[in-house]
Amino acid sequence: MALFLHNVENSNPSGISYQGYVQLNGIQQWITILGQSKTNPVLLIIHGGPASTYSMFTKATQLFSTEFTVVHWDQRGAGKTYRKQPAVPKNLQTLVDDGILLTKKIKEILPNVPVILLGSSIGSIIANLMVQQAEPLYAAYIGTEQMTSKSHQYAFNQALFETGNHVLSKNWLQKFPFDAQSWSAKQISEFNIFSALQKTDVANMVTNLFIPNILRCPHYGVRDYMAFCKGMLASYRSLHVELDTFDYDRLLTKIAIPFYVFQGEHDPITPMQATRMYFERVQAPEKRMIEVPGAGHLCMFAKPGYFLEKVSGLRRLVLTI
Repeated sequence: MALFLHNVENSNPSGISYQGYVQLNGIQQWITILGQSKTNPVLLIIHGGPASTYSMFTKATQLFSTEFTVVHWDQRGAGKTYRKQPAVPKNLQTLVDDGILLTKKIKEILPNVPVILLGSSIGSIIANLMVQQAEPLYAAYIGTEQMTSKSHQYAFNQALFETGNHVLSKNWLQKFPFDAQSWSAKQISEFNIFSALQKTDVANMVTNLFIPNILRCPHYGVRDYMAFCKGMLASYRSLHVELDTFDYDRLLTKIAIPFYVFQGEHDPITPMQATRMYFERVQAPEKRMIEVPGAGHLCMFAKPGYFLEKVSGLRRLVLTI
């Protein structure tokens, strides 16, 4: 830990620029930290998946680093962490524990800087649980593509409507039971893949976001790409039963810190309607739900400039608390 702290503190005189491994609960886990000023709030990003790392989104990270110290973390079973050692999380609590420990290490490096926790897609479940178990560590919560109990159902209804006269797509969707709560783990996975690959008027998260960013990421090579794919498969096998039977009543409904949600206008996996139902239940001293126009899933990477513009108000807020 001492070496980690030394490397981060001395990597950039005025800000922070670090890539490397840190020991978290028994294994080496990959993190990247980028910030142009050490006085900026930390934006700790909890990626989705499971094991779908976001550290390859370097262009967006560079933009966000003007206002935040951005921390990407390849979770246990994901990306470069999985490449280092092929260990997968035993359960969601394993990831929650790792994330809380990482937060504590970050606060040792930047003890007087507020930490904003951002959970994306499945990462919004992990981040939500992290806040519940260690709220004093965080200055604010952001959910992007916030998962809710109604996400699958609304996504299915939306997909059926949008297939219109596309007979093949409609016939394929009709093999699923209409009640999404009755879906098996395999059916949920098949539907998510179908939704992710559909052609719409917004950026596709696979072909327009993940693949181009992986190919041009300076610290991603062939072995990293292979680890990314293998880690996703291994982590899915480990976590899918818990994720697919997750009790969404466990999500927080009362929070003592600001609560923000960013939602893509045309998200095929976590639709706006489902997210709004959850958002309206949450009690918080400050809460906002921001629709990102022209974006689908992974809205902050599809429209990074818009995201940064809208999150700047939260940045100012946490700096004055």
